[in-house]
Amino acid sequence: MDHEIFELPGFTTQAGATLDLKVAYKARGRLSPGRNNAIGVLTSYSAQHDEAEGLIAGLDLSDYYIVLINMLSNGLSSSPSNTPPPFDGPRFPGMTIHDNVACQHRLMEALGVERLRLVMGFSMGALQAFEWGCQHAEMVDAILPICGAARVSPHNYLFLDGVKAALLADQSFAGGDYTEPPIDGLRAFGRVYTGWVFSQTFFRNEAYKAMGLGLASIEDVVGFMQAYFMRRDANDLLGMLWAWQHADISANDRFKGDFKAALASISAHAIVMPCNSDLYFTVVDSGNEVDTMPNAELRPIDSILGHVAGSGMDPVGKQVIDQAILELLAQ
Repeated sequence: MDHEIFELPGFTTQAGATLDLKVAYKARGRLSPGRNNAIGVLTSYSAQHDEAEGLIAGLDLSDYYIVLINMLSNGLSSSPSNTPPPFDGPRFPGMTIHDNVACQHRLMEALGVERLRLVMGFSMGALQAFEWGCQHAEMVDAILPICGAARVSPHNYLFLDGVKAALLADQSFAGGDYTEPPIDGLRAFGRVYTGWVFSQTFFRNEAYKAMGLGLASIEDVVGFMQAYFMRRDANDLLGMLWAWQHADISANDRFKGDFKAALASISAHAIVMPCNSDLYFTVVDSGNEVDTMPNAELRPIDSILGHVAGSGMDPVGKQVIDQAILELLAQ
């Protein structure tokens, strides 16, 4: 096992459910005597810490204490698939991004971290990075949200409802109490997702042929995405998706839905990096968020890969992400 487990007994969620939770994480490097050299790297949808680690691959971060944290429902941290009754499977409570960051904050306290030089993540990792900047402004120096948002847009919510509906249409899903993976539903999920995670230009130009993954046709791309999601439990996918759909840094007792006030509270230096061909986290939405954040810069990734450009798979995207990381750490 290349990760450790932090236990949170009796955690109470935003919705009021109380249960024992576990957060899986991997720590690299050493915490400084001042306890202020930490970097938090957060996972994206369906990913685990090894994939999140790819965001910082190739950078010399030997002076930093890096904590890679698995979000709830991703199969390593507490999830529908690994939680005992009465919270097993479809009975696992909805975990918000706010809940995730509350757990992560307690982990950082247990590790002795007093300041975070940077909190960063791609996609759902970006949702969590925004939440960190809002919930814990006093201890975060910088955030780097890559292809994400501080609040899910109505269009993004609808896209997620579409892939969810494709999975739930499989009768073998059985309300989440399946005995075997709902294969047809997972395949439909992956097929619908494929049309959104890459851009129109990506398919028009047959850019998948140049990715070095042996993809020669659109059906190969579909198969690649289906395999990506079929490695995860269906209830786990839905648990993460629920958190994504309900992402909103203002949905808490502090801000009571005042989204602009929540954005204005993010005092950390921020480089917000949408991709200019992302179909659901758009440059326009990111620009609107940056306009209200006091120390933020909008820096779009120029790529035809769509949402995937922020994952590190795109060499151009990886280069500009690396530059942003080093700039934020140097401030």
